[in-house]
Amino acid sequence: MEEDQKVLIDPSLEGKTREEIRLEPFVATEIRSSIMGVPVSINQEIIAYVIGRASEGNYMDGLDNNKKSPWNGVVNETMFNSKKKGSYNNLSMEKKMMLKIQNENLLPKGGGFDQPSLEHRVFMHFFLKKEKANVPKYIFNHMIKTLKESQLNNMTWIPYGRLISEIFNQGGLLRGLSETRGFTNDMLGIVTGKIINGGTLANMKLIKPDAIIKLETDMKESRLSSNPMEGFPPICKQNPLDVQLFYIHDHLQSTGEEIWLEDIPETMYGGNVKVAKSRKTKRKPVSEAEYLESASE
Repeated sequence: MEEDQKVLIDPSLEGKTREEIRLEPFVATEIRSSIMGVPVSINQEIIAYVIGRASEGNYMDGLDNNKKSPWNGVVNETMFNSKKKGSYNNLSMEKKMMLKIQNENLLPKGGGFDQPSLEHRVFMHFFLKKEKANVPKYIFNHMIKTLKESQLNNMTWIPYGRLISEIFNQGGLLRGLSETRGFTNDMLGIVTGKIINGGTLANMKLIKPDAIIKLETDMKESRLSSNPMEGFPPICKQNPLDVQLFYIHDHLQSTGEEIWLEDIPETMYGGNVKVAKSRKTKRKPVSEAEYLESASE
């Protein structure tokens, strides 16, 4: 498409290489965009680096909801202990919880969670059977599918908000925007992700509402700085001790730098902001005049 656009502008470029018509060489599929005028690209390797997981393992593509696929019997056996497809109510509490985590974080989807696609069920099969799945590839390809869907259906819905924010953070983009002090949280549209807690389990009817005991240490929706200090793990003393010890060990293995428990900050900065919506919402059509006016602003 990039080459075709160039040729439309200048027909003499037809038949020339990407380098000859001053386009970046094609290395791998990637998503390109810009934030506040800063060019940004996301690909499978970037996702693998940010989540700290090698881009290797099982990956099944093109499944859609093919009823004749041999995978149907495999995943039904894994999830429902039967060759026939069961219902959501037939799932164990553990599998319902794993499906919730998968649909909220790994392969986000709109609508109800009680009818997972074949792709979602195969992905969950790998986890339940402890088979290594190519998570970065799954995330990247799901990101592309969702992006295409949002463009075709004129939807405003961004999956992997926290992952994308971390990519921007590690790329220095968020630091650059904050240093300009030209943008407020409202202007940037900052929201927090949803939290899975006792209330979530009650809403899923996995536990009774009166079984919930709220603690002062419960997580709350807030904007957390993912790096209290340059290169420091995103932890504070409000995290459980085993979590602190894990991050200290992981930081030592990856950087060779030692961190002592007394060096961990007491709290992380937090200011209440809007919680991200999970449902897809239709964008209001914008006229050409409105678009040009907002662009000039």
